[in-house]
Amino acid sequence: MGDAIEACEVCGYVWDAVTATDAAVRARASTEAFAALLEAHPEASLVRPSADRWSALEYGCHTRDVLYNLRDRIVLGIVEDNPRPHALHGTPRVDGGLYADDTPASLATDLRAAGELFARTLDRMPRDAFDRPIHYSWPREATRTLRWVASQAVHECEHHLDDARENVSGDQSSAARLI
Repeated sequence: MGDAIEACEVCGYVWDAVTATDAAVRARASTEAFAALLEAHPEASLVRPSADRWSALEYGCHTRDVLYNLRDRIVLGIVEDNPRPHALHGTPRVDGGLYADDTPASLATDLRAAGELFARTLDRMPRDAFDRPIHYSWPREATRTLRWVASQAVHECEHHLDDARENVSGDQSSAARLI
């Protein structure tokens, strides 16, 4: 299921460095931190610092949706042999305006719920289920394990939390308000 160590070219995240137990703990921690960030910076979270960068709110909505999607993939991988789940279609969700009615406060609640549900799913999984195969199309077509999917969820949470932190702490005087 892959010989080379995979690491994110942007943040350095290493998928194989996260255990199943770590994934649950880190998903809870990062979604709580993301929720707290949105609550602390509600106005700044609505701003895109540049045309090619999502707002903190959009990153948070994407993260919430990823957690629900990957939880469903894990359940599918527990009950089916090497399933081929459908893509999340993250950018079309943003571009289609599907997050226009989300607010920092409602998203904070959603992120906490998504993180907790995802973590509880990992906590209750039989340990041998983490080795089950699943087809995954990102970042390249490959057969992965459910542990990799759990680690991918953590990557999404932590990477986009960092994106959101950069957004709300940066100079946003020339950024366009989208929401």
